[in-house]
Amino acid sequence: MSILSTLFKHSIGQKLIMGLTGLFLVTFLVVHLSGNLQLFMSDNGVAFNTYTKFMTTNPLIRVAEWILFAGFIVHIIYAIILTRQNRKARPVRYAYSNPKGSSTWFSRNMGVTGSIVFIFLAVHLYMFWGIFHWGGGEMTPVNDVQKYVYKVTDDVTAGGNTLVSAGDYLDEKMVATLQSQNVAQVKAISMYDISKKSFGNPLISLFYVIAMVLLGFHLNHGFQSAFRTLGFVHEKYTPFLTKLGTAISVLFPLVFAAMPIYLYLTQ
Repeated sequence: MSILSTLFKHSIGQKLIMGLTGLFLVTFLVVHLSGNLQLFMSDNGVAFNTYTKFMTTNPLIRVAEWILFAGFIVHIIYAIILTRQNRKARPVRYAYSNPKGSSTWFSRNMGVTGSIVFIFLAVHLYMFWGIFHWGGGEMTPVNDVQKYVYKVTDDVTAGGNTLVSAGDYLDEKMVATLQSQNVAQVKAISMYDISKKSFGNPLISLFYVIAMVLLGFHLNHGFQSAFRTLGFVHEKYTPFLTKLGTAISVLFPLVFAAMPIYLYLTQ
């Protein structure tokens, strides 16, 4: 109980939780980035939709989603707690009177950049995950639904029997069954089409690019701080971790920002 008490009640334990959850979320970015690279494939979304199918139907991924969600919540809660504690400890924000000091604006305002990234995350979940799961979809030829890996959004029935259920992805057998019942179209949706439609709006694309810039600064400071909190301070390895953090904070947001720009320019 004493260890748990330290983790949840004392500053060092809270910073430790912040660091661990932050590094966990970085691993999520690696997976998310690798999957989203499929958007750059010139295949009308087949690769990206196949990736989406895997991520939304694999039971292990569904469990991982809840773990990821918990990681975000814990990270946010402890960010708020530590920010409030820092403000109480320093009621006079003297750091701003010394702009040439060793700390940067971004390191002093991790709460601000983190809040904006959180807003971005909420918008992102609504525009993509939310619409994909609860959006109505559009009537699409059966062959295209299978070819481009669309998800069916409404049950398809004939003669009182359900031929295809909402949430299914069509295979050759399902297509043959639908064609035998003279079903030429079904209501379906694809993550690729959602992405193209969203990023066709210049304001949304611009919002994403700005959010990625702030994410970069947030990652740069947070990655290095996490390792310092965990005690990974060594004259041999610390410079490497610093360079790795800088590389991650530049490369990840840059590639993520390139996605809306690419989809906007190729509309």
